[in-house]
Amino acid sequence: MHTEKAYWLPSHVRACSTATGTVLLDLRRNRYFGVGRKETTALRALAGNWQHLSPASFAGDSEPLPVPDAMSIADKLVQAGLLCNSAPEAAAFTPTQVDLNSLLTSVGHELDRKAPIRWRHLISFLRACTWARSSVRSRTLFLVAEELGRQKNAAGAPFDNEHAIELVGIFRRLRPHTFAARDQCLFHALALVRFLAYYDVYPTWVIGVRTKPWAAHSWVQQGTLLLDANPEQVCEYTPILAI
Repeated sequence: MHTEKAYWLPSHVRACSTATGTVLLDLRRNRYFGVGRKETTALRALAGNWQHLSPASFAGDSEPLPVPDAMSIADKLVQAGLLCNSAPEAAAFTPTQVDLNSLLTSVGHELDRKAPIRWRHLISFLRACTWARSSVRSRTLFLVAEELGRQKNAAGAPFDNEHAIELVGIFRRLRPHTFAARDQCLFHALALVRFLAYYDVYPTWVIGVRTKPWAAHSWVQQGTLLLDANPEQVCEYTPILAI
């Protein structure tokens, strides 16, 4: 499919393919949008950085959209700020690949490591919760992603699984005295990421989506190690943002 116009996903828009099409996350508006299977196939041929999002199973769909119809949809997405007509600048954060297909282990379930709680842990925990609460209430996901991305890129030490497990255990023991984790996955994930950062431990912060039924979930992991979830809680989700 050839056209004089060019279309690109902006750096503030993340996307992932699902069985029903594509989910778009606008990090500057903290909003999700959906695109159907047929529209995804058409946009895959138009957008310069969309190709990797469309699974092969889409090829069996009915006749593709005509070029004018596909461009009309793309133009509407440009007007909505979800596509742009020029190649975007690189984002300040580097997306990370998340492995949900291998054998996953989780801290607090299969793995645990006891360590005494010090005053510095309590102070770090309260600071992390304050930052996470402010981020959820008054900042965009784009600004949060930029900050976490810069911190992670500046980290020099390799990830220490044993140290991380120990710190997550401390975090989990402090949490019940401050907030309930239920229905606060984004706040919980950000608070944990910030807490670990005070000790130069930088895991991957993830937001995932599912479409049947619709839901979004946030968690923290490193490789196949889940730091604040178990495999059953994340296996139904497709990562749309991972830093």
